[in-house]
Amino acid sequence: MALGFAACDPAPQSESPAELPTPVAGERRPETRLPEADPHSPEALGDAGGDDSSAPDGTAPDNAAPDGADTTVAEVAGAEPAPDDEVRAPEGYGQIRPPLGVPAPEQLKLHALAGYEVVTVYSRPDMTGEKLGYLRIGTRMTTTEKVEHESCKGGFYGLPAGGYACASKGLVVEADKPPPMKYPPPVPRLDQGHPYEYGFVRRWNSPMWWRIPSDQEISAMDSQRAVRESERLATKEPPTDAPIPAETPADGSTPAELPKPDPVLVDVKLPLSPNTPWLERGFFLSLGEKVVERGLTFYRTARGAYVSAADISRYEAKDWVGVALDEQGITYPFGYVKKDTKLLQLTADDKLKATKSVERRTFLDLTEETEIGGRAYMITADGLLVRKDHLLIPDLQALPKGIDPWERWIDVSVSQQMLVAYEGTRPVYVTLVSSGRKGTKEDPYETPRGRWRIYSKHVSTTMDGSSATDGNYSIQDVPWTMFFFGSYALHGAFWHRSFGTVRSHGCVNLGPSDARWLFHWTTPFLPEGWHGVNATDESPGSTVVVRD
Repeated sequence: MALGFAACDPAPQSESPAELPTPVAGERRPETRLPEADPHSPEALGDAGGDDSSAPDGTAPDNAAPDGADTTVAEVAGAEPAPDDEVRAPEGYGQIRPPLGVPAPEQLKLHALAGYEVVTVYSRPDMTGEKLGYLRIGTRMTTTEKVEHESCKGGFYGLPAGGYACASKGLVVEADKPPPMKYPPPVPRLDQGHPYEYGFVRRWNSPMWWRIPSDQEISAMDSQRAVRESERLATKEPPTDAPIPAETPADGSTPAELPKPDPVLVDVKLPLSPNTPWLERGFFLSLGEKVVERGLTFYRTARGAYVSAADISRYEAKDWVGVALDEQGITYPFGYVKKDTKLLQLTADDKLKATKSVERRTFLDLTEETEIGGRAYMITADGLLVRKDHLLIPDLQALPKGIDPWERWIDVSVSQQMLVAYEGTRPVYVTLVSSGRKGTKEDPYETPRGRWRIYSKHVSTTMDGSSATDGNYSIQDVPWTMFFFGSYALHGAFWHRSFGTVRSHGCVNLGPSDARWLFHWTTPFLPEGWHGVNATDESPGSTVVVRD
């Protein structure tokens, strides 16, 4: 299982803080539901065969472009909603179904610990078998007795949610007691938008260690860092755009001059993290606890590495929250204010009087359209008026071809920078997003249009990369990531609040709370204790439609 992906998002940009708009909602109205599209109609979305399953690598069928994907509620209005017994999801919908089943509780006799950063979960006790997902370092569980197989010298062990992990590939098993772990990493907060605390790297060429270094190794690191810094300054590296303060130590003191490199120390092999040994200023890390040893203070990252606390500053992660329509009793129409405007009231003498101001990106629960003085207005749920041309109102989409009326699927409108999640024909969640910006010919960043299924989901995953326009970037543990096509994903973005405008390197950026809601709602569902899960033929991922 790969630890990181070619990132589809840019290095963080500075942004002035802003308060999140407060949704304005009213009482629940009769539900608006779209009928299922006729699979033979030109409005039907998807490929000619009616099967929209993605290839194992997440690519879409060649003819899966969303032609006719913008069928609106007006085009399909008038049909009766399907009876409840026709739209109920089948038992086990969205759940991973290991081919050998789930072990009985009495079979789970041993204590186990995920000792590597990633411990793969296989469908069978065979390393050539299908990979169902993975466990994160520090995860504890009980397992079955050992199952021998030639592909794993240490043997396989059955997991509580099904599937098998190999004791030669990171699973630590004890018969009588839980395996010890000196510095357990933080457990991801599955009930919050930000599963971890985050920090940014404030100094160029900051070392990341796989263990706490000795005094001699720190001296060698200083010499090697001096060489790297000399090389960097000689190339006149452009400054990062990350929202970080001037490059000064955490205590505010003036940074000391770089030590002159010692020829002997420069060649010393250091216990640096193999994936990212030297960090650039502006990189983001997920943080665990502080560790003090020999008077030196380190942050232990959520992935088990160590970074000097003097090289890191904690980062106040940002958020954005959409609207769970069912939970708030909201039905169509609804929308977001696309520019600062006013809510109006019609007086007894037929004059329009402003009653309150609303900011751009404020959510409004609406009822119906009306016309006053030749201009279109929408009536809000509490009886006020707002100009229709000041609103972003989603065009509800017909059920895509090949999708059952109880399935969960996602529609992303690039032109509106809006996402609507559906259960069958019923919209259940709406929010603003940031899709890919235009970019350049060398670095095109636009989000691809098409129709796919989510092929893997991760509580968090690292995204890093390099581009001619933005330079290098690395964001550890990007939260609630759902890959749907190659390296393109829906995911939380804690480093900005620009939702409603294009911004990313191609992914669909969501507020972390929005991404968390969708992560737990989309299929396949994450088994308890796992950090990532892959869709299978028996448990396909939710459909994602991206259209203009």
